[in-house]
Amino acid sequence: MSIDPLGRIRLVLALAVLPVLAVALLALGLWIAPSPSSALPAPTTVTGSSTIAPIAPIAVSAPTAIKPIPESGAQLTAAAWRMAIGQAVIDAGATKLGAPYAYSASGPYAFDCSGFTRWAWMQLGVELPHNSGAQWAALEHIPLDQLEPGDIIFDWGFGGGEPDHVGLYVGNGMMIHAPNSSSVVRYDSINWWTGATTAAGRVR
Repeated sequence: MSIDPLGRIRLVLALAVLPVLAVALLALGLWIAPSPSSALPAPTTVTGSSTIAPIAPIAVSAPTAIKPIPESGAQLTAAAWRMAIGQAVIDAGATKLGAPYAYSASGPYAFDCSGFTRWAWMQLGVELPHNSGAQWAALEHIPLDQLEPGDIIFDWGFGGGEPDHVGLYVGNGMMIHAPNSSSVVRYDSINWWTGATTAAGRVR
């Protein structure tokens, strides 16, 4: 059998390349194969003597007790409560600023002095007598340096045994009252009546 020159060349090249290819494949296999040093570590066996320390419990403080909210008005002191009542009386009286004076009148459109103080306190459900002397007898007497809003001012201007005039104390040395037939309900100093003796009473 004869081989043409081109076929002979192909055979020679194949025989020459085959050893090189074999060496290359062998080298590639060595590179891919894992080395003993890169093998996964063997699993660790826990012996019976090994113990795991328990986790310490977290200390939690006891909850803080919440005090109940007192009922309305319970947290007010007696003095604060009295002050609130007195201010309410003054506010009621102030709605009648400018109302005319009328003898023996007790509102709601005209007043004399004791009729005015009586009407103001009546708005809070407290009934006072309609007479300055009777009001003086009905109230607790207090020093002027202990005056609080809502207390009643009494004036003796004519030298008699009973007071001649009354008004509502509003604070800062002032009062609201129905002075006389030539005026209307207004604010004045508690010393408005020159020469009069002044005292004070408190509703209890």
